[in-house]
Amino acid sequence: MPGASKAIGGASRHTVGGLAEGFAVAPFLNPEAGLMTIPAEYPLLEEYVVPRECSLPEATTREEHRREVEMIVESLHGDTGKTVASRAIRVAGRIRLADTFQNLCEAYPKAFVFMFSTPVTGTWIGASPELLLRMDGDRILTMSLAGTRPAGQGGEWDIKNREEQQMVTDYIRDTLTSRCGSAECGKPYTREAGTVEHICTDITAPLPETAFLKDILCELSPTPALCGSDRTESMRIIKKGERHDREMYGGFCGPCGLDGETAMFVNLRSAKCSPDAICVYAGGGITRLSDPDSEWHETEIKSQTIINKLKTSEV
Repeated sequence: MPGASKAIGGASRHTVGGLAEGFAVAPFLNPEAGLMTIPAEYPLLEEYVVPRECSLPEATTREEHRREVEMIVESLHGDTGKTVASRAIRVAGRIRLADTFQNLCEAYPKAFVFMFSTPVTGTWIGASPELLLRMDGDRILTMSLAGTRPAGQGGEWDIKNREEQQMVTDYIRDTLTSRCGSAECGKPYTREAGTVEHICTDITAPLPETAFLKDILCELSPTPALCGSDRTESMRIIKKGERHDREMYGGFCGPCGLDGETAMFVNLRSAKCSPDAICVYAGGGITRLSDPDSEWHETEIKSQTIINKLKTSEV
């Protein structure tokens, strides 16, 4: 957990459909149907070996990414909306999961560092800076995190990034208001996340008396930070423009009732692992002001959050 000094976890011989006590995971597409929980019935193994039955997507080429960005910009027709374009980056080598997990914990103490593996999802590892939802007594805590630039740049944010982040804030505020009756947004501030920094707005809402946590989570996810301002249209564009399946990237995961914690984080700054390679996923919000070269560079910087901390062995 962010700011924690120890890891929590566990293992099981089975998964449970929906949200239950344990470690919950949900995919990018249709999270309500794909949400499952891994019960923490047994201690986590000190070293986990990636199963051999695992496939990874091919790496996204620069030309493929350019075409997707240009298609999104054209589809917006000067509108102030956004759609997120992602790419897959392959890194050869057999990942040493325990060492990589330790590296991520040490490098990013404010992130949610996670690793999970099931026969359905495959094996994933990451260091997410983005809270989707956390239970805190009679309140719900979340954040709007969007807009990206290299860490430590300082100064005012440009209009493209401010507009992008405001879209996410508006969506989360409106969603929680409809579910909880009200939602309170703090002032935007700059939040560092590894090799990059974002604009962040903290958001709180009262926990409704008849709260169904699963419903709130699945209505929030995927937020415009991972999909787009118009979810239906953005999903259509993503399916058309991306050769890879995002799978768990852009979904959410986190502990449900473990060590008193119930908190779900967006699955980003993450990678899917196979026995002989790792696929790192990175994306960015595309608006009418986006430039393909700048967007490619942004994904290069974001991907280094994971790539720089990988511990691998030769296959």
